[in-house]
Amino acid sequence: MRSLIALAPLALVAACAGAGMTTTGGTAPVGGAGSTIPAATVQMSDNLQFAPAAVSIQAGQSVRFQNVSSFAQSVSTMADTPAETKVVLMPAGAAPFDSGEIAPNSSYDQSFNIPGTYRYFSDGHAEQGMIGTINVTP
Repeated sequence: MRSLIALAPLALVAACAGAGMTTTGGTAPVGGAGSTIPAATVQMSDNLQFAPAAVSIQAGQSVRFQNVSSFAQSVSTMADTPAETKVVLMPAGAAPFDSGEIAPNSSYDQSFNIPGTYRYFSDGHAEQGMIGTINVTP
């Protein structure tokens, strides 16, 4: 009985070891040491919309893009078509970003360090209106 009691804390530690750190769509760990919790979450749905379509955060914070649809989606400011080029807006000095494909029930976190307005799209869906805006304040 003493052996079981002595091993109980070790079993608890082993059971909880992975619980504090999860990955989201192959991006950096969320909730682990050195990570930040997103200031806002934007969902991507089957109806080709970002919800909410606009969010506001402070410089240095991040946004989680969560794919709740039944197919892979993306979030990007790296335009490949004339329709995407018309959509993109970023403050001077901001680097473009692209999530790549985000599988259903996965997410992607993006940090925003330069204040200003960012307008982004989902690859292949800009013409259908899948466009969002992030306002980053100092």
